[in-house]
Amino acid sequence: MIESNMEKNPATHVAEELRRSFKPPGAGTPTTPAEKIEEALSQVQNSIRAEQMCTEQNLQSCLSKASSHVADSQQIDTIFALTQQLSALVSQGNESLRANSNEAQELINQLGAQLAMQQARADRQVAMSLQQAVSAMADAQNALFQSMAICEMQQLVKGAGQVVKDIIAPGQVQ
Repeated sequence: MIESNMEKNPATHVAEELRRSFKPPGAGTPTTPAEKIEEALSQVQNSIRAEQMCTEQNLQSCLSKASSHVADSQQIDTIFALTQQLSALVSQGNESLRANSNEAQELINQLGAQLAMQQARADRQVAMSLQQAVSAMADAQNALFQSMAICEMQQLVKGAGQVVKDIIAPGQVQ
């Protein structure tokens, strides 16, 4: 049962992979070319796993925002439908409006309540947007660090490639 849960949850799987491949610093410096390549690849894999986790978190955030936008759209559709009903009632003239004053008042009350809820959502959105702006700055800083980590990975891969070239270089004494 634990295996099936890990297969269903990619974050758990990635965390387990990180635990399995983690080597404490100073656990043994690579001495052979194969060990050097293995160490470089291990570091690249760890960085890639971290990238996967970050990407999954970003995807979850986007899905959450999309869900919120769908709810806002539905709320706006409800408000528009109420205005159409009220407009149809008013367009029939004063006599019809007097005869249906209770219905008109109910539509106005519903419209007011819906607008109040939409206003509260808009106010929350302002607060959330300001928080997201601060978070976006932190994300930009993280992206900068990520770029630096990718640059380091490129250097590790280049170093691994050089080790391979050194191994197969003609006349190389091992």
